[in-house]
Amino acid sequence: MKRTIISIIALASVAVSHGQTAKELERAGFVRDSVAEVLAEHRANYAKNESMRERLAPMILSLEKEVVRLQSEYDRLLSQISQSDVKKSLTAYEEAKQQAANTKKEQTVVVEDNGAYIPDKARMKRDLVKNDYFAERLAAVDYKTLCDAQKSEATVKSMVAKYHTEYAELLALQRLYMEVPTRTEADSVAQLFAAKRGVMVGLDEEITSLWSSLYFNKIYAYDLLMERSGNSAMLDLSAAITARAEREVNENSDLYESDALVNYYVRKRALTEYETKIASTLSLTTSRDSLKVVATELGNRDYKVSKLSLQRRSFIKYENIEVKVPTIYNSKNPVPQTKIYDYGTVYRIRVGLFSKRPNISALRGVMPLSYTDAYNKGLYAYFVGGFRTEQEAKEGVAYLKKLGFRDPIIAVWVDGEYYPTLEDMRRSQSQYNVEISGVPTLTDDVKAKILSHKADCTISRIGSTFVVGSFEGKSAAEAVAADLKAMSSEIVVEITKKP
Repeated sequence: MKRTIISIIALASVAVSHGQTAKELERAGFVRDSVAEVLAEHRANYAKNESMRERLAPMILSLEKEVVRLQSEYDRLLSQISQSDVKKSLTAYEEAKQQAANTKKEQTVVVEDNGAYIPDKARMKRDLVKNDYFAERLAAVDYKTLCDAQKSEATVKSMVAKYHTEYAELLALQRLYMEVPTRTEADSVAQLFAAKRGVMVGLDEEITSLWSSLYFNKIYAYDLLMERSGNSAMLDLSAAITARAEREVNENSDLYESDALVNYYVRKRALTEYETKIASTLSLTTSRDSLKVVATELGNRDYKVSKLSLQRRSFIKYENIEVKVPTIYNSKNPVPQTKIYDYGTVYRIRVGLFSKRPNISALRGVMPLSYTDAYNKGLYAYFVGGFRTEQEAKEGVAYLKKLGFRDPIIAVWVDGEYYPTLEDMRRSQSQYNVEISGVPTLTDDVKAKILSHKADCTISRIGSTFVVGSFEGKSAAEAVAADLKAMSSEIVVEITKKP
């Protein structure tokens, strides 16, 4: 038999408040014996369970003092009434004790920490709220709200599972987008990605709305129950748990793909912790054990799912310089016009500017060649190669000079915009940095990947963020970001424009 000290003391104060009656003596004796019984149980637990001693020791001391005080009150009442009244009181008390023992044996009830009687059939239920204790102590409307919230949890759990499935499919589309070989296929995947994202946004909003409502309804009902039971310790626990959950939700807001998952998993863990403690307090053992399983399952799930987006692909065909003599170009295979890409950066080397189309043999067999008359007032500009980085283009210039070209010049196309020289590009282009977080250090592989895009870029660290820069044009920075994200799902990349 277990009772909290607060509940027993409250009962004792009622028993002795009026004094001088046989009925009060009877009640005082009952309270004294009840406290003594609790004391005996605590002493037994103290002797058997070493891990509980620190918690039980102050309770035992307090109960010992209370037994002494209650005995003193009992003796005082006994001295104030007549002998005949004493006999009547003692007889009535013994009869009441026997009747209580018989009732306990028949109903197999257990007295819990808050002084409540919980039938065995309630203790065997997995569903925490489906018991008479809750129904009897809450107003009908409050108990119905609690039961509705309990029922709605299955719906939210199903919606969360669906969100995880949708996220996995969205991740597969992201990977597919980076792998398909043509722009047409990539555009088709991008449309599917956008449609899937729209479904997830709607699901995110539904989860947030339904879960927030039922979470606060359940916390309110449990707090109301604990308040009516006089269990201030549980109310303090509730306040601490919910405050901790609120901080974690706020700290992780807008950091991951779904705020709904953050809200659900953080607050579900908090709610489960509170419910487990309530079940333990009321000795609802089956519910408690079921909730512990739920807590373990929640601990294995992660709400920190990375934000997914499509880094726009350029589909630029990069080509190194080759030499073939005799040249591959002739009347049947003429030099093609320079291909202009609407997105991405490509470096080409201009090997000549002519008033009319030149004799191809004069270009020393270099390939791949292309030409355009779009930029130089009708003059024909001939270019060779197509390079991903400025460093690759500079190496191409050095190679062409060895072949005898006098003044090869690097020209650049950025998102379809033509820049005759690198200097022209730098004067007109905005510059961008790539900020990296989510990893404690940058591995050699990551650094090598960054430098493969731009050999002279700088890498610095500000707090836990690595800043890589700078890149001419947003597309150049996005290309770096896409490669880094493909290397590791832990890497978080953000592109920022330099002021």
